[in-house]
Amino acid sequence: MSEPAIGPVICGYDGSRDARRAVAWAAGWARDHDAPLEVISADRAVGRVVQFDETARANVEGAMRDQLAELTYDVEARYRVVADSPVGALVEASRNASAVVVGSRGLTAREDFAMGSTSAGIVEHATCPVIVITPHAPETPPAGPVVLAADGSPSGEPAVAFAFAEAERRRTSLRAVHCVEVPRLPGASLFDLDRLAESVLAEDEKEITDALAPHEARHPEVSVDLVLVVGEPAVTIAEESRDAAVLVTGSRGHGGFAGMLLGSVSRRLLQKAPCAVIVVR
Repeated sequence: MSEPAIGPVICGYDGSRDARRAVAWAAGWARDHDAPLEVISADRAVGRVVQFDETARANVEGAMRDQLAELTYDVEARYRVVADSPVGALVEASRNASAVVVGSRGLTAREDFAMGSTSAGIVEHATCPVIVITPHAPETPPAGPVVLAADGSPSGEPAVAFAFAEAERRRTSLRAVHCVEVPRLPGASLFDLDRLAESVLAEDEKEITDALAPHEARHPEVSVDLVLVVGEPAVTIAEESRDAAVLVTGSRGHGGFAGMLLGSVSRRLLQKAPCAVIVVR
């Protein structure tokens, strides 16, 4: 039997610097995963024009191809203009995609915002993994480990599987980081808080180890480094990702309400991480 087809890597493009960086990453990801690339520019007004004028469509899509030729030259790429909002278009395209790649900000985002509303909407609603190229991410992924934000929760299982598969593909190690934030309880001494932290970490270590064990068995080539630390989760995990190729996280962990699409730690990692962040819902 033939191998199943790999869904395309989708990338949103609006002409901004962040979008160009996202296209470069998307082209590299498509190349490395032997997948086709689809670059989508979504605009209700422009999209409606090209719907009724094939010459206009050819001109707009040709301009996209020319602008991005140096970034996508060696990848099978398709360019599309869609009459929809960027979130709507990319979420719809995600249904058949293997990954969606977006910049953290586009043309409409203020410079003091670490993440634009378009990127946030795609992360929350896409049906495939979303790769966010954060402002601090390098132009190309370094040859470092795959870092996993590990919490042992059932909702994080797809992220664990993704991280192991990516580490094996890259022939690199996996660094699973679990962070416990100890509350500053009124009247508690520093000794009590330290003892509480040690107790919580000891309990969590078994939970995390048990969650990783089936994946270690399936990927025996992947060396796993489990990091257990006390601190503010997003800040600590970001610090542990300074040399990472990518950081993989679930959308929400133990603390997330069932109706929440993106947890607070995942959201802050998209703002603070020094590398590309992959959110696997």
